[in-house]
Amino acid sequence: MSIYEKFGDYYDLIYQGTVNYEKECDALEKIFAKLCQRKPKSILDVGCGTGSHAVILSKRGYNVTGIDISKTMIKKAKEKAKKEKVKAEFFVQDMRNIKLNKKFDCAICIFGGFGYILKYEDLVNAFSGLRQHLNKGGLFIFEFWNVGGIRPSPYQSWMKTQDDNVTLYRLSESNFDPQTNVLNIDFHFILIRKDKLVETFNETHKIKCYTLAEIRKYLEDNEFKLVSDYDWDGKNETEFKTPRKETFRILAIAKKS
Repeated sequence: MSIYEKFGDYYDLIYQGTVNYEKECDALEKIFAKLCQRKPKSILDVGCGTGSHAVILSKRGYNVTGIDISKTMIKKAKEKAKKEKVKAEFFVQDMRNIKLNKKFDCAICIFGGFGYILKYEDLVNAFSGLRQHLNKGGLFIFEFWNVGGIRPSPYQSWMKTQDDNVTLYRLSESNFDPQTNVLNIDFHFILIRKDKLVETFNETHKIKCYTLAEIRKYLEDNEFKLVSDYDWDGKNETEFKTPRKETFRILAIAKKS
């Protein structure tokens, strides 16, 4: 099973109390105002998931195109856009092989999507595709997970979330490989409806983590320049604080050379 297929069915339920999409879009707009020569009109949302950022940005007047490798996530994104009556477009595409017949003023990749590129040659392909699809001076704004913020392995956690129809439990164990800088996350999901077990399923996700110095070098090697970076750990997005050594989520802003 591909990642985010079964997981994708419950993605919005899982993260409904974790990610503040409106606040993150507020922060993105402040970055646009600060670092773009002019207000961007078109945005490419790479690894768009179920389209939450894309729909909000579309409501705010941007022309947004989202891509994701998961068919389940793209289906959810299209349904969300239709429900919210916005014109955002969504396509099933791999970020390592972007093929769209248009260019964009900015590209974003928020939450863990960037980390799913595990090999350097695939990272080169992703950067190449972004260069081809960004207008001159276009920004690539992306989140990466910082090696210094990784918790000691094994790190176990669980969460409970629910809506009117189902209660979902997520148990996870994370193990970090310092030889490859890959965080291996094993998820186990339990779904309950009306006090009865509906189903259980498992998924394993591998996320490549980086240091800020590595990100800067890889960007420069691929004709981008790191112009700013911020703490993106979920509490201070709009304050634009400098990342600490132990910051886990870092937002990087790169400009096409």
